[in-house]
Amino acid sequence: MGGVPLRSGGSEEEEGDWAAGFETYAGLDGGAGRSRATAKTVPGPSFRPVRGLAVAVVLLLALAAAAAVHGLVADIDAFRHSGRPLLYGGYDAQAFHLLDEMRDRHRAASTLQLWAMVATAGVFIAWFHRVRTNVEVLDPQACSMGSGWAVGVWFVPLMNLVTPWLIARDVTRASGGPGRGGAGQADDSAREPSLTLLNAWWAAWVASKVLLVIGSRLPAADDKAALTHGISGVWIGVDALNLVAAILAILYVRQVTRLQERGLAGVVAAAAPSGV
Repeated sequence: MGGVPLRSGGSEEEEGDWAAGFETYAGLDGGAGRSRATAKTVPGPSFRPVRGLAVAVVLLLALAAAAAVHGLVADIDAFRHSGRPLLYGGYDAQAFHLLDEMRDRHRAASTLQLWAMVATAGVFIAWFHRVRTNVEVLDPQACSMGSGWAVGVWFVPLMNLVTPWLIARDVTRASGGPGRGGAGQADDSAREPSLTLLNAWWAAWVASKVLLVIGSRLPAADDKAALTHGISGVWIGVDALNLVAAILAILYVRQVTRLQERGLAGVVAAAAPSGV
């Protein structure tokens, strides 16, 4: 771990190279130039900052949560109004017009949620891949699957219901670095990072997808009000689960980001020469 380079940007690295060369030429480096050169020649993964991506993911997840709230309100309204004609034993032209308005609101809410999900998914997968890659610095033996799976597995049907959770579990456990399950663990009594947030988020996310599939297979009904009533009832459950999943995902992203920053500090401290 001592020779693993930790980088944060190409421009700073170039400036560091120039400064190291100047100090070596002027005899001012005192051996620092040699240590930098040695660090640069040791092959290995690099730790990349995650806070910027984490902030972007949290903001987009908040947008997704707001879209879920909007959809939930629209679906509750549609569910409530579509049940009225059934209670009164029939409906007139005004009731039909109201049902059409409810369906238009539902479509608008669904479109908003779709765009929020697409925007969030891209940035979230980028963050997920980065924290998985950083595990190669914090604990190279922690994950059984390569970092490329952190991106590709999301697009494989059925596998994307289980495998991302397996990767996230390993990432969470390894992100604490020394003393928290990482390669430099020195204290056996150190507690392993909690998986509660991960498990709760994943359960809500999978449940929303399962309920959505069930809703798409509801039998068609000739009664327009009954059909709207049934569909909006399913979507109430889907939107509620999406809202819960978005909130839990925000908490999980914050947890792993914090763990990786602490883990990096532990790796740097463990790699530092004694007495420095």
